[in-house]
Parts: sequence; structure tokens; C-alpha cells
Amino acid sequence: MENPANWSINFVGIESIALRVAVLCLAFVALYFSWQGIKTIYPVYKRFLLIVLRFLSLFLLVALILQPQLEQKEILKLKNKVVCLLDNSKSMSLKGGDTGITRFQLVNDFFENNKTFVKQLQDDFDVDYLTFSDTIKEISYNDIEKGVELDGMNTDLVRILKLAKKRYEDKSVKGYLFFSDGMDTAEFPSNINKLNVISNLARELSAPIYTFSPSGNMEVKDIAISSVSYDSFTFVRSLCKVSAVIKIFGYRDLKLPVTLKQSNDVVTSKVLDTGDEGELHIEFSFTPYATGTFLYTISTPVQSHEAITENNQISFLIKVVRDKIRIMHVCGRPSWDERFFRRMLKSDPNIDLISFFILRTPADISEARNDELSLIPFPVDELFTQALSSFDLMIFQNFDYRPYDTSFFRFSHYLNNIKKFVTEQGGGFVMVGGDISFSHGGYDGTAIEDILPVNLFAEKESINTSRLKAVLTRDGQKHPVTMLDSNTERNIALWEGLPDLDGCNMITQIKEDAISLVLYPVDGNVPLISVRDVGQGRCMAITTDSVWRWNFLSVGSAGSNRHYIKFWQNAIKWLIKDPTLNLIRIYLNKEIFSPDEEIQIRIEVLGRNYQPLEGVQLMVDVTNEFSGKSIFSASGITENNGQYKFNIKHSEEGYYVVRAVAKKENDEIGQNYTVFNIALENKEFKDPSIRRDVLAGMAEVSGGRYFELPVKNIKEKLSIENPLMTKLVGKRQISLWDNWYVFSVILTIFSIEWWFRKRGGLS
Repeated sequence: MENPANWSINFVGIESIALRVAVLCLAFVALYFSWQGIKTIYPVYKRFLLIVLRFLSLFLLVALILQPQLEQKEILKLKNKVVCLLDNSKSMSLKGGDTGITRFQLVNDFFENNKTFVKQLQDDFDVDYLTFSDTIKEISYNDIEKGVELDGMNTDLVRILKLAKKRYEDKSVKGYLFFSDGMDTAEFPSNINKLNVISNLARELSAPIYTFSPSGNMEVKDIAISSVSYDSFTFVRSLCKVSAVIKIFGYRDLKLPVTLKQSNDVVTSKVLDTGDEGELHIEFSFTPYATGTFLYTISTPVQSHEAITENNQISFLIKVVRDKIRIMHVCGRPSWDERFFRRMLKSDPNIDLISFFILRTPADISEARNDELSLIPFPVDELFTQALSSFDLMIFQNFDYRPYDTSFFRFSHYLNNIKKFVTEQGGGFVMVGGDISFSHGGYDGTAIEDILPVNLFAEKESINTSRLKAVLTRDGQKHPVTMLDSNTERNIALWEGLPDLDGCNMITQIKEDAISLVLYPVDGNVPLISVRDVGQGRCMAITTDSVWRWNFLSVGSAGSNRHYIKFWQNAIKWLIKDPTLNLIRIYLNKEIFSPDEEIQIRIEVLGRNYQPLEGVQLMVDVTNEFSGKSIFSASGITENNGQYKFNIKHSEEGYYVVRAVAKKENDEIGQNYTVFNIALENKEFKDPSIRRDVLAGMAEVSGGRYFELPVKNIKEKLSIENPLMTKLVGKRQISLWDNWYVFSVILTIFSIEWWFRKRGGLS
């Protein structure tokens, strides 16, 4: 653009206007009197020559006094700005209805169909092209023609307007062209109206905003699980509730199945009648039976022509913990062992104890009615059917079930329920010895024998009343149940110092997959305390009813009952599968990772004695929770600390399961899993609606206009003011008085006048 030059004259000798006028007046007075002195001179040409010389001399004298300067100014004509803001968030990639056209394709079509307008705009204005989602990025017009990458994960209109205001605070912006679907995913406090904030910021931009949104036929068809409400942790064997909000766009009168899964297992499912499109609320209830962190997913099937499939399911992690350990204690008759054991359980605030003493059986003869008796009948059916699943641990202490195995009570059927409680629901079971326990209680050949760690032989079992000390086995020296002290030597010494026991049930055979922890040193070492993993649960057998002596006699000999309490605390933790006692432990440096972030995984393997196992073969697999696709698979050997470590990276978002199986000499030690999430927070698809109200409001408060795409011939509908704007880029002054030739001219004029007057004989 050609930069014009402006010329002006300035007088720097006298700045006061009044003095300048006074000087000019004096010059005219002097010129007047000069005329009066020469007006009688003849011939006329002499008179004319003298007045001209006098005028020139006065003119030059005045110039010397006023000191005139020429000033040259170089002026730059500037272009006003127009800013084009293009929404490049992921929601702009959605296809409208059945059109097959994405929202951003309409933006591309605008620039294609209005090339003349765009060219004229670029000729008349300085046009900036910016993309935005939750931040602003500068692009060129050529980038639009090549294709804008729609990768914005969130849209924050408030932040964008603030950034635009700051960016163009001192710029002459005459208009904003704003292309968006108006969706804002930023979260605001409930007491702040986001629309009011956006309107105020649009007004503060001090330039009209011309907003463009996709037209009405671009509304998408979609079913979105927009939000889920749940407690991040819940209690094991307690009712857990999860509620979800499902938004329906473009569909009517659907029978919509909604499913809740734990990993790949269906927990529950419901069918919703959608009716007219809108918002539906659904609630699921379920009861978790194990502690740990579990992945749950709520999902709906993909419908025909659905624009977004990503929002048809939503996953979340719930940590299942224990509020209290629920224990059912059934005792065949009162005893010292029962008394001390029950007192210990009731004194623990973390235990919720339900205890029954069998003081009355169905065979007892009573002439009074039941409602007149103080002893209630044993609530067999309520305990072993309705309430069984709510317990963590069941204890049979010297209890004979056979009096209840009648045609009415069917207790043998309830024994099957107990077996399912252990093997399928992960419950714990303990049988404590006595004269009506084990085979003496009729448990040989029943479902209870199937889960016990010992085999029962009624014809061989007897009660031995020898008073002897319990002896730790090699496995018992380091097993968590019998670990009274973390130091092995001190632990052995503590067990050797415990009081004698008063006999045991003569159980002779332990099962192959069970572990004997403590022996009774009589007749070839009878298993005293033995444990076993059965299905999903665990069982323990204590073949004596005199463990109470570890409490009573220890206190009586000026000692402490802490070892008795420690033993039962250890046993309960092991039986309920406290996570800290898992043989296979998987550790992650955190639960949520960004794509391509390093994930550090450490696996620790313990033996059944809960000591680190070296040389264990580990098979590790990391899979996508939903697709089942493996992203990492390896096998390794644990080091001398029982650990195996590795790091992985992955770019694809989703929930991933780390599964580890430990084997030694082809025998499986155990397995475990944990879940982690690779995620970038993306709220763009939670609500795919087009917020035309937001865009229209921005245009209205700013003095602009709102348009719906597609728009052709925009030149006829949109006009942006373009006032002239200039900028001084340079100037220079040329002095007209302080030059030698000015003084030479003055001297020459005075010399000519003197010579002329002298030749003419004038005064």
C-alpha cells in the first residue's frame, strides 16, 4: 500500500499567536510609512521598484523573526481487523441426523461458497484465523482449505472470550466471525449462571460478534449416558446403589435395555421405555461380596444411525471395603472355650457378631407354647437362607446339626447353602472342636466335609484328653494365621511358651490342598489348626475346644492374653481374605494415566507361608477391559525378593486389566488382577445438542447477527464497518530561515535599494 506524505509549515521563532500578529502588524505599518515616503517619486517604475525592494526586505525580516520550517509527515494507512474463530472441538465432527455431513463440513462449505466475500474481507481488513476449544491457536486461511484437525477435548467459551479480549485489547477489531455449535463443557458452580457470564464477556469485546451454528436438520441422533452417580467406595455384603442419567436425542418410543456389568459379568439389567426423546433416570442396586477395587460399566446397545457410540457406555471404579466384619457364631453348648471366644469377638469394635447358643432343640419336650417360653427356637431358615449372604464369616463351635435335620428344618439342605456361601460367595468358615463337633457332630459325608481342610472318619475319630503344648509346623512358623510376631524365632518362642491345651479331636488326615499350621503332639501328631482355600472362600479347622487356656492361664500366670487375641485376629483376617494377605499382589504407581505415559507395574509373590517366593514363573497379561485386546503379554521369574517389575506405555484410551498368574513347578500358587485407566477427560460427547441460544445471545448483546449454516451470498447479509485508520510512521523538518542564502538575499536586497536610492539622488 502506498504511504502518502503530508506537508505543513510551522513557525518556531515565536510560539505565541498574539506576538506573531503583532510582528505582522508592525511589518504592515513599516510598509505603509515606506509607501508614504516614496509615493511622490517619479518616474513610476522607480517608485514601483523601491516598494518591491522594501516589501521583500520586510518579508525576509519577518521570516527571520518567525523562523518558518517545512514539516514532512509520512502517513501509513492501516487495515482494521476481523477475527474468524473456528470451533475445532470433537463435537464439531458429529454428523447431523441422516445427512451424513459433519458440523465442521458446514464451516468449510461457508468459506467455499463465499469466496468472493472472503477475498474482499482479506483485501479490506487484516483477517486473523483462530481455532478454539479450551484454548486458542492461530492458523491461516490455507489451513482451513487443507482441513482443520478436530481434536479439542473440551470447550470453554468463557475462557475463549477472555483470551480473545486480552489478545485484541489494543487492536482495532471491527468484527468477530464465530463458527461453533455453542456447546460448552466447562463446569461452573451452581450459584453462577454461565450464560450471563458469556453474555457479559461478549459485550465487553467492543466489537460485534457474528455467530454461525449448524442448522436445525443437523441435530444428531444419539443415546448418551451423560452422568453416573455412585459412591466411590462401598461396604462388602451391603446394598450398593448406582444411578445414571440417560439423554435421548432423535429417537422415540424405544425399548432400551440398560445393563450394569462388573468387568465382563452382568450384575443386573433393566429395560426402559423411552417414549418421547428427553432425559431418563435409572437406578441399579447390587451387593458386592468381595473387597477390592472393581470396574463397573453401565451400557446401552448402539441404535441405527447413532452419531456417537462412545457415550453408550460409561465405566467407573468402586472400592469395596468393610465397615464391620459380620460373623455368625453358632455354638452347640456353653463352655469355657465359647465364653472366652465370644467375649473376645464382642470386644472388637470392628466385628458385628450374631451368636446363638443351642440351649433348646426341636427334640426338647415342652408342655408350654413357644410364645410362652423365654428360649426362642433356633431361627434356622432365616440364618441359612435369607441372611447367610450378608455375613463374612461363619463359625461352628462344638455344634451338632443333626437334631435340626428333620423333615421340617432340613438342616442338611442348609449345609449345602454354607458350602455355596464359601465356594461361590467367598465367605469364610471355621469349625472348632469338641465332643459334638467334626465326626461327632455328624459332618462326615456332608457338604461341610467337602470344604473342611481335614478328612472325617467317624469310625476312627475319638477325643484325646492328653494335656500337651501345641507345636508349630514349618509352614505355621511364617503363616499369617499363626504369626504372633513378625520375627520367626520370636514367633516360635511365643508358641512354645503358650499354656498346654486340654485334648483334641483325633483327626488323622489332612487334605492334599490344605496346610497344617499347628500340630497336637499325640499319636503321630494330630492336625490341631489347619487351613484351606476352597473355591472363592477359605476354611479353617481347630480340633480342640481348649484354646481358651491361652487366655485364662496366661493371665493367671501374670502374663497377657494378647497372644490369644492376636491369633484370632490373624485367623479372621485370613478367612475373610483381607487384601493385605493376598499371595499375589499387583502394585501400580497410580490408577489414572495419560496416553503414552509410563505405567510402572510391580508384582509381588508370596508362598503359602507368606514369605517372598523366588523363582516363581509369572504370566502377565494387560488387556483392554471391553475389547479384550491384549496390549502387553509377558512371562517372567520373580527375583530373590519375590518381585517382578516392568514398565509399559500405551496411547489408546480405556480401562485396562493387569492379570498375573503365578506358578511354581506347574502348580498354580494364585492369581490376581488390578485395573487402571488411560484417559483424557473428554466431555464433548456427553451432550451432543447444538446450543443456538448461546450463540444467538452472544450476537445480540454484542451488536452482531446470528446465522445458521449453510449460508450463501453472505455478502448481501453481512456488512462490517471499515473506518479509515492511519498511523504516523515518520516525519522531518526543513528550516527555511537559518541558511546562508537567506541572509545573502536580504543583504543583496538592502544593497540594491541603497545603490538605487544613491544613483537616483534619493534620501
